[in-house]
Amino acid sequence: MLDLNKIVLEDLENVSKRDIDWTRFRNASILITGANGLIATYIIYMLLYLNERDSLGVKVIGLARNQEKMKKKFGDLLEREDFEVIYQDVTEPIKMEGTLDYIIHTASPTGPKQFMGMPVNTILANVAGTHHLLELGREKEIKGFLLLSTREIYGTGAKDFVMEEDYGAMDPTLVRSCYPESKRMSETLCAAYNAQYEMNCKVVRIAHTYGPGMILRDGRVVGDFLGNVVDGKDITMNSDGSGTLALTYIADVVAGIMQVICNFKDFVYNISDSTETTSVKELAETLCGLFQEKGIKTRFQAASASEKAGYLANKLGFLDSKKAISEGWEAQIALAEGMKRTVLYFEDN
Repeated sequence: MLDLNKIVLEDLENVSKRDIDWTRFRNASILITGANGLIATYIIYMLLYLNERDSLGVKVIGLARNQEKMKKKFGDLLEREDFEVIYQDVTEPIKMEGTLDYIIHTASPTGPKQFMGMPVNTILANVAGTHHLLELGREKEIKGFLLLSTREIYGTGAKDFVMEEDYGAMDPTLVRSCYPESKRMSETLCAAYNAQYEMNCKVVRIAHTYGPGMILRDGRVVGDFLGNVVDGKDITMNSDGSGTLALTYIADVVAGIMQVICNFKDFVYNISDSTETTSVKELAETLCGLFQEKGIKTRFQAASASEKAGYLANKLGFLDSKKAISEGWEAQIALAEGMKRTVLYFEDN
């Protein structure tokens, strides 16, 4: 069996038991971009797990830029016959031999530090990358294409919870808009390929995803807070902590993605657990309470100019996932449980 952390293996077993038509993937060839990323890694693990447990016969193809990072993350799994990796930038045209049945496109910068430091690269990864992959899918006559998108495409508006048809304003002249604007265009590209070439493209919009394998200390609230907990250090807030979050555990996000590909019929779905919204301050207090033995406390410090530049100018709405829920998706991992699982994973590693 897969030699993975016990927390990850439990997650894979959990997702495998969800209401997902895994037979759609039998003997299929599936390309997953951004293979080093949190969500893509879990999807790859999931498919390899099903190959072992259920003899699903999937050919898993990862696309990644960083070969050393792939070796460190996947190790001996790279020697498997059912797993291969294409090393290249998604912004370049993609050539591959053989058949291809599905593409799951997750590759994209996702952190404000990346947006602000490489706005052009961010746009190209989302727009040019999506275009190259759609062209590959058209050439291979694939059965399905899934784009991973973001709640930021909704822009700003009055609604606290946004559904798939709700859209707000966005200032395209802000450098910070390089991410949501390019994600908007990548979604439009998928819609255009559906219309012009009758491709089966779908979009999943997510918000804050966390769990084993996420990047810690990355300048984002959740990664920084969890990094502090793992290190046994006090949690530092760069604000009054009034900002709000809706966090979804990685296993629930992966289950939603797979259900959209295999079960659901519509074009776009929100996949986010908004039943336990929390403020930044409440999250810090929750973590301190969950790991009292570490003696961690919360403290405040002023944000730097570069940190403030990466902040969203206006509040975004939470994702309303009623449509996905009505078709069978549900978030099963509560916030406290997910946080415990994530910290235990990093402590074990």
